[in-house]
Amino acid sequence: MASDWLVARRVAIACIVLALFYFVFTVVDVVLQVFAAVLMALALHALAEPFARITRCPERYAVFPVALLAFGGIGLTLYLFGSTIQAQVTELLNDLPTAWAAFERRFHLEGMGDDLLRRAEAAAPSSDRVISAVQGVTTNVAQVLLGLFLVVVGGLYFAASPDLYRRLFASLWAPQDRPAVLRRLDVVSEDLRHFLKAQLIAMVVVGLLTFVGLTIVGVPSALALALFAGLAEFVPMVGPVMAAAPAVLIALTMGLDSGLWTLLVFVIVQQSESNVITPLLQQRMVSLPPAVTLFAVVAFGNFFGVMGVVLATPLTVLAFSAFKSDKPAD
Repeated sequence: MASDWLVARRVAIACIVLALFYFVFTVVDVVLQVFAAVLMALALHALAEPFARITRCPERYAVFPVALLAFGGIGLTLYLFGSTIQAQVTELLNDLPTAWAAFERRFHLEGMGDDLLRRAEAAAPSSDRVISAVQGVTTNVAQVLLGLFLVVVGGLYFAASPDLYRRLFASLWAPQDRPAVLRRLDVVSEDLRHFLKAQLIAMVVVGLLTFVGLTIVGVPSALALALFAGLAEFVPMVGPVMAAAPAVLIALTMGLDSGLWTLLVFVIVQQSESNVITPLLQQRMVSLPPAVTLFAVVAFGNFFGVMGVVLATPLTVLAFSAFKSDKPAD
């Protein structure tokens, strides 16, 4: 009887675990939004740390003026340079079809775009499906805006009362396990904060270097391309390639030499980021092997879509930090 009871108990536990996994999978978008809000809270605390040190006020109180400065700075930047950025982005989008046509002519690939267009027209859905697709896109845009709003507001809530949510998270474990859980949570938080600091600095440096390089080469819409390159830096390996493609394509319309010089700019920037900037910034970060980072982006992208790609690296940092050994290596 005892063995039957043990088997039944294990089966029940397995069923509960599977049910929890299924529940998490069905609400995975919410889970990712919560994680993004936690990242925002950690970023605000990382920015508030020097401010709190200078003013000698508690860090959780320093979060509010730092958040106002950060969001105010973003708003001021958009106000001062928003029209320039919008004009360059519009110019870039208008130039890309011409650049693609020039690319086809230069490499004798004429007709490839027309062939793709004919295939798309042959597979074109009915008018009802087109309307449904448009409605789906509109719904997705609304969901993205709502998601951004929830991430920002949730991040502010998490940043305002971090101890409350730490205790709430620890309460999910047995009382004797809570001290160890809180210690591990501190380690994870510290590693994610170091990651966000390093990533933010790397994004700014990559954006500035790309802007300087493209301006020297004379590529049009250098500011928009550099802004895209800086934002794409948050997604390792895949992001830099995506950022380089439109810049090289635009540069090829100016000649093969310009295309090669533009490609060289991105190679130099990425080599500087990989071999100089990142090693200096990541001395206190969790060191992620490149292959692990690459396949993490692919895996999270397949499972969770675009949001999984964006959050792949911090999720991998979270996993490495949560399961790494506390004992120093021999």
